Amino acid sequence: MNKNSKVAGVCGYPVHHSLSPLLHNAWLEALNIKGIYYPYEVQPEDAIRAFKTLKKSGIKGVNVTLPLKRHAYLASDKHTAQAKMLGVANCLYVEKGKLIAHNTDLSGFLDPLINILGTKKILDKPVLILGTGGVSRAVVWALLSINHQEIYITGRSQNKLLSLVADVGVPNVNPVMWKKRNDFLKDSTLIINATSAGMTGKPALNVELSKCSNKTFVYDLVYTPTETELIKKAEALGCKTLGGLDMLIAQARPSFRLFYNQDPPENINIREKLIKALEERL
Repeated sequence: MNKNSKVAGVCGYPVHHSLSPLLHNAWLEALNIKGIYYPYEVQPEDAIRAFKTLKKSGIKGVNVTLPLKRHAYLASDKHTAQAKMLGVANCLYVEKGKLIAHNTDLSGFLDPLINILGTKKILDKPVLILGTGGVSRAVVWALLSINHQEIYITGRSQNKLLSLVADVGVPNVNPVMWKKRNDFLKDSTLIINATSAGMTGKPALNVELSKCSNKTFVYDLVYTPTETELIKKAEALGCKTLGGLDMLIAQARPSFRLFYNQDPPENINIREKLIKALEERL
């Protein structure tokens, strides 16, 4: 690596599990860009100081994963509209000596869904979002950005649920108590799992998917495993599905553009590379 190489990376704690280095470095190689993308482990208590040093480091930018997204937001000099919406950043980059906080989760969630359904069909489907964390917040704002009129959210914690709905403050975003979640599955034709339930090593998502019709579209944002139990059950019922790997790739694309000033290549099967890497970890 020479002094003219463009350097970027991903920060987290821990960070060894991240697929981002494989993803970005494959794109760099395909485009023959002189650059590299590193994983950086950053402890939360040191994160704000570390992020502020990016302006003098020569690093073009970093993606940020849990639990450092709020730290990244607080360390920055400026915030994009997407970062302001969510109050957290999953992307930091340096522009004219300023550290900019950005968030690519909104487009990362929405782009794959639009590619499959189209905006009109998404808007025609009542949505039930499972989860009340940061990912759920990104999903809500992404749907509101295309003017969705019927959004329901549920989660195990009533306090978190009501707090999220109040923070969003839009009449067409409605809370559903966890014990009522299965009742709403019958009428929700777009179901989004924004929890970690169903992830490798985590309990399965406790919903009665059999209440859905085969017109229901199920979007599981979990990508380990690439085919979750929720996806399997949905497909067995004849539902169309989308997995979290598509969101992972979609949210990485604008980051790559910011760090390396080029669009990621379309002529390599990056999804296949990621699936292979995940299978090798099992």
